[in-house]
This record gives sequence, C-alpha cells and structure tokens, in this order.
Amino acid sequence: MSIYVRESEEDVVISRILILSLLSALLFCVGCGSSNNKAAPDGPADTDNDGVIDSADNCPEQANPDQSDADENSTGDACESSYAFSDTSDQDTVSYTGQTARQIIIEDLVRSMLSMSRADQRTKEAIIAEDLNRYYENVDTEGQEVGAALDDQPIAFSLSGTGMLITNTTDETDMTLGSISTGKNLKGKIAGNDKCYHILSDGENEVACDGERVRGEFIGWEFGLNQDALVRTPDDLIQLWFGLLADEAAKDTETLIDTVGGLVPVDSVYINSLGHDFRQLIQKFLVGAVNFSQGAADYLQIDFGSEANLTLADDKAYTEGQHDYDEAFGYYGAARNAHAYKDIEARGGNSVDVEGVREAFQYGYNDIDGDGKINIRSEVMLGTSTNCAKRDLGATVATNYTSEAFEAFIAGRKIVQDAGDAGMLTDDQRTMLDSYIKIAAQTWEKCIAATVVHYINDTIGDMGNFVGDQFADLANYKDLSKHWGEMKGFALGLQFSPESPFRLGENGASVADLKAVLAYMGDAPVLADGTQLGTAYMGMDGDGLTEASTAAERVSAYRTNLLKARDKLMMAYDFNQQNVENW
Repeated sequence: MSIYVRESEEDVVISRILILSLLSALLFCVGCGSSNNKAAPDGPADTDNDGVIDSADNCPEQANPDQSDADENSTGDACESSYAFSDTSDQDTVSYTGQTARQIIIEDLVRSMLSMSRADQRTKEAIIAEDLNRYYENVDTEGQEVGAALDDQPIAFSLSGTGMLITNTTDETDMTLGSISTGKNLKGKIAGNDKCYHILSDGENEVACDGERVRGEFIGWEFGLNQDALVRTPDDLIQLWFGLLADEAAKDTETLIDTVGGLVPVDSVYINSLGHDFRQLIQKFLVGAVNFSQGAADYLQIDFGSEANLTLADDKAYTEGQHDYDEAFGYYGAARNAHAYKDIEARGGNSVDVEGVREAFQYGYNDIDGDGKINIRSEVMLGTSTNCAKRDLGATVATNYTSEAFEAFIAGRKIVQDAGDAGMLTDDQRTMLDSYIKIAAQTWEKCIAATVVHYINDTIGDMGNFVGDQFADLANYKDLSKHWGEMKGFALGLQFSPESPFRLGENGASVADLKAVLAYMGDAPVLADGTQLGTAYMGMDGDGLTEASTAAERVSAYRTNLLKARDKLMMAYDFNQQNVENW
C-alpha cells in the first residue's frame, strides 16, 4: 500500500494520529499480550484464545468473543481505554472538580438568561448583578465573598430524561455547586484575568504585562469596546454584553421587527434589534475564553517534567502535573468512558427512539458504575466534547474528532502518570507527550472551528429566507440572531490556543487570517434591510457597495464575506470541502 503525504504540518499531525492511535492500543489494552498462543500450528493465529482469529478480531490481544464495539469505530470495547489512572498503590489520581463546576456555572448562567423578561422593574445595575454577574463572578449584591454565593444553592443544570438522579458521589443527591467544588467562578479564569498573557501575542503586536510577560491583542470585536486591541479584554466584552442584555430587560417598550406580516415584537428578552442573541454569544464565547483558553493555553502548556510538577500535591494521591493535565481534560468536558458512546449519543440532548441509540446512553450520559445515579464529575458529556460528536455525526466525508481528542488525552495522561510514579520525565516521554498535547489541543480546536463553519452555513441559510428587505416572519429573525450568535461566539474562541494553526503558521494560515475571519463576520449580522449595527452595510474593501446600493446587494455582499471566512477556516484546519459545504 502506498501513502501520499503532503508536506504540511497538519498532514504530519494527521499521520501522527494514526501512528499514535496504534501505540495507544498497544500501551493501554489492559491485559493485552498475556497469551503465548501467537499462532496455532494448524491454522490462523488466535492470540487471545477467544475463538476469533487475529485477522478478524477487533481486539486481537484481549479476549472478546462477542466482538463488542459500542461506538462502532472498529476497535473492540475490550481494547478501549477510559480516562482512569491510578498510582503504584492503586489510588485514583484523577481530579478536575473545579472544571466540572465551571461547566455547570456556564449552564446555570444560560438558564438565568432564559428566565429573564422585559419590563423588569429593577435597575439595569441590579439586573446585571443578580441575574448575570451572580453566576459569572459567583458573588451576591450584599458584599458576600467572591466565589461563595452559589456554593450552597442547588444547581439549575438538569439531566434530560427521567428516573436518573444527578449526583456528585454515590451517596450525594442534593446537588449544589459547592458539592462539586467550592469557590469557583468564571471571571477569575477568563483569558486575560487569570493570566494576562493568555490574551496571546503574535510576536508583533504586544504590550508588557505581569512582570516580564507580554499580552497580545484581543481581536474580533470592536463595537462598544476600547478600539485599542491591546487594551480591551474578554472580560470587557462579557460586561458589555451583560449591559446590553440588561438594557433589553429594563426597558418598558417592545423590540419590534419588520416582517412581511408587519411589525412584530421579539418575544425573547435576550435578543435585541441589532440581531444579537446574548444567550448564544455569552455561552459560546465563555466556552472559548474560559474553557478552551484554560485548557489549551494554560494547563496543557506547563512543564510536566519540572520538579514541582512531579511532586505530590498536598495530601493528595496525584502530582501537581497530573492534576493540571486532568484540569485540561475537565475543561474539554468528555465523560470518562467517552469511547463507549456513539456520536449520536455523545452529542448530548435527546436521542430517544433514534435508530441504533442505546437506552443507557440516549441522553448524553451513562451510568458507568451502575449505581442508578449520574455522577456529574465523570458520567456526562459536557462542553466541546459534544460539539466534536455533532461534527463527526454531520460529516459527509468521515471525521473522527471525538476519538482523536479522547485518545490523545488518554495517551498523554498515561505518560504523565508514569512520569509521576517514576519521579522523572524522560526526553523520549517529553517528545511523545508534546505530540499528544498538540493532537488533543488541535482536535479540540477543530471541533470549535467546524462548529463555526456549521453556523456560517446556517446563517447564510437564514439570509436566504429574507423576503425582499423584510424578514419572512419572527422565526426568521430569531433564527438569524441565534445562528449568528453561535457562529461569532465560537469564532472568537479560536484566538486562545498557542497550538492553533493560526498561531503556528500551519497550512499557510496566520493570525492575520483569523482577524480577517472575524472581520468578515462583523459585530452583528446584516439584517434583511441591509443594515448592520443600525447603519447601511458597506462591506469590506473591494465589495463595491455605495450609499445607493440596495438591501439585496448589501445582503449578497455579506453572504460573500461569510463564504470567504468559511474558506479561510477550511484552509487553516485542512477541512474537507464537502464537509465545509454540508456541516
């Protein structure tokens, strides 16, 4: 068999995935290689003596006569690893409770936004403090210590389906945020607040911060913020959006949209007249600026071979390095047995009565230990892990992002575990670990970028439903606002990883290309009347729009620019064109 390999960094990574996946199977197949029956004297080899010859066995070195393959990835369940690690005394060394807590805070903030209504009699400041910053900062309006307001209150996050209790341990059913992890908030971990230099520098545009460190530009949003990209921060953007959302809640008049059927009121307080869906913008941006930034730019970038990171944490079974690696995994959000899920199950939500979906997995969670409860720390698919499954599920030409990310996380964690047990990280281990980290971070980012592509397509579809210079109906406007908010919110998160192809110059991509992607999208969608942010859309340089241009011409120019953004994402992440057109 011949293999053609193009000379690009992305292709090297893809090839490495195949190689490392094979190594993973060899390293982590529990009990593999225990048989000496390498070849029967009178027939084909059956190494594991399970009655299935090696050439037909989906796990040839671990007995599995039923050939069970739950996720249908051609590797038998018996050979697939879960995210479970123990030290030489068989003590569990995995812990990422704070990251799970932040996944839940984001979900609870969404529920708070969904519960808001117009003509709220409180002041704008009270609405921001009580409905928004209460979750973002985990602090109340009575001066309670930051990180304590939510700890004793039941979480709003709930499981789909019935008959399963959400829990934190096998004994606990009264779920509060503090029962997962105490004192956690989002504000302290958003890029730029935790560490100023997580607003990444491209080596050209930067300013000194935190002693000898530097921060770069926060790119992608200008409306309402300081125009200097070296001054504005992700935290500034969150507070801007909180303020605009509170404006909608506090005003007494309805927000009206011009449709074919006349002016109609927008019935969702979190959507304004400019096409901003703050529920989507805020949630999706936090997934990037908190979760992805912390995982890719912080915890996966530490020196896992340093003495400090090979040392046991105080009164814990794990080393500081093992804990940091786990925290990155916690921000990714996969269940510990993610390999056992099919994509249709791992996507989350409700897959009841879908062909091939198993009852135990149908809502995006699975009771691994069979205790009749769902442990939020380990048995639920959360965050970007669900987006990976959605994109794999929707790919025209097959992708396997879910397995690639999960396998890389497991393989890297095994090296970190071994290093902690031995008290040292060898040069060979470091090289392999760096490779796994790059695969995990870049695949995580691909799932975000592919989701941006998905919402570019949806936004273009919504624009195709305009009727002249009007919206077809209220649903048309709400769909446009929702899909644009998801597109832009996720896209803003692509700037937070040092492993990004935009940062590394892979596939011909550059930070300038990412800036262009975000600029093509703008800071609001172009509406049916051809306006953006309340004025006539004038497009980008070379679009040829003038004051006399029609609404249809402005909408067409914006559609062209969204396609240009999509093309740049396809180039940077080496996406298949059929997938890009159909996600």
